[in-house]
Amino acid sequence: IVLLGLVNAGAQYLQARLSAGAALRALRDMQAATADKLLAIDDAQLRALGPGQSISMLTNDVAVLREMLQRALSGVRDLLTLLALVGVMIWYDPVLFLVVAGIYAAVGWPVARIGAGLRKASRAAQAQSGDIASLANEMVAGGRTIRAFGLEAARRAGAGAAFDARLATLLRMANLRALNEPFIFLVGSVAMAIVIAVVALRISSGALNVPQFISFIIALLMLSQPARGLSTLNAVAQEGFGAFERIAGLLDRAPSIVDRPGAAPLVLERGAVSFRDVVFSYDGGTRALDGFSLEVPAGKTVALVGESGAGKSTVFNLLLRLYEPDAGAILIDDRRIDAATLASLRENIAIVTQDAFLFNDTIAANIAMGRAGATRAEIEAAAIAASADAFIRKSPNGYETCVGEAGNALSGGERQRIAIARAFLKNAPILLLDEATSALDAESEAAIQGALARLMKGRTAIVIAHRLSTIRAADLIAAVDKGRVIEAGTADALLEKGGYFARVAGLQRA
Repeated sequence: IVLLGLVNAGAQYLQARLSAGAALRALRDMQAATADKLLAIDDAQLRALGPGQSISMLTNDVAVLREMLQRALSGVRDLLTLLALVGVMIWYDPVLFLVVAGIYAAVGWPVARIGAGLRKASRAAQAQSGDIASLANEMVAGGRTIRAFGLEAARRAGAGAAFDARLATLLRMANLRALNEPFIFLVGSVAMAIVIAVVALRISSGALNVPQFISFIIALLMLSQPARGLSTLNAVAQEGFGAFERIAGLLDRAPSIVDRPGAAPLVLERGAVSFRDVVFSYDGGTRALDGFSLEVPAGKTVALVGESGAGKSTVFNLLLRLYEPDAGAILIDDRRIDAATLASLRENIAIVTQDAFLFNDTIAANIAMGRAGATRAEIEAAAIAASADAFIRKSPNGYETCVGEAGNALSGGERQRIAIARAFLKNAPILLLDEATSALDAESEAAIQGALARLMKGRTAIVIAHRLSTIRAADLIAAVDKGRVIEAGTADALLEKGGYFARVAGLQRA
């Protein structure tokens, strides 16, 4: 007895360990595949998905799949047990087995309906989980705005509505799960009653003897446990399928912006950039660019000026091939950028934006992202060039100071200087500056302007700016309105012309 107990305990341990290990490895592979796809899909696809849904797929959806996989592996044992017992029942009385099978087959439709309801509810629950993740992100990222405008009550109400909707879905799932096993148990009881009635007739007719009847009933009773286990597995599987369908929908997405057939690495000769009659609209809506044409000479700085929504940032998005133009062409050194590989195109372009994004890592690691394999000396040299070395050395752990999530442990000016240091380290021949100093105070801007001037020297630079001091330093100024260049020239020439730029300059002087 002790030996049998040890064998049984060992078998259960191995089964639990192997099933958990297999499920967790599958979970890891699914998370890796999901993360790879999030990094591979287009910017438009990623924005449409949203951060909340992305986080939910990487966490909640995959966790639901883990439970399904663990239960599925243990369900193999139940299935094998059930098949063995079915074989025993057929051996003792095939007719009686057909009666039992007919009863269980008759309830297949209600069980399938319960499963379909669970799958639908699971999809809704995972989507609602993504909505809640988005709400949490807004509460943290937009906390200052919420407090400044007294939006606590409104945001609390919105969160409460989301929680209530998810609660209703989870309760519906709980009710369906609660209905599943009792329903199977009831069917088993009905089957037992019918079997006993049929058995009485068959014994009286001599088609079945008492020992066979007892053996059949024992097999039928033993059948209930694996049958209930498989029924529960069905409920868990339907929830898992709901999560899997969401993840599969993401994994099936193919990025539209990829290397064209025959694409070759981009080798810059001069670094001149040309936009020729470029037309583009987001999601087929209003044109963000409508016949946009601009020549950026190699090694020169061109400033784009214009109202918000004029299409300036879209110029950067298209040059980086985050989106494809609907018409027209973008060229570097008279070569279409879509004829170059994506990796080589982006390798030749550095960008510094208004909201410089830093990763939750050290200062050194964030600068090093500018170029793989950079040495510590190169990282520090880039920081010195960006006027960042002094404040970095005053930080608690110097270059090993963690910047926090999205760089929140640093000030806006400090984040901007690290982003500039990253661009220095990348040392790309083409530079894009998108409102790089607009959110800074005068002191921070003065420090960063010097760093930017050093960064732009000898590079082809396109600058989006509103401040006259930044604009006047450019070799060429292009005024953009409604997706096209309406005037271009030097600052003095445009001021003398008295057009759009002259009006903007006059307003800033006033």
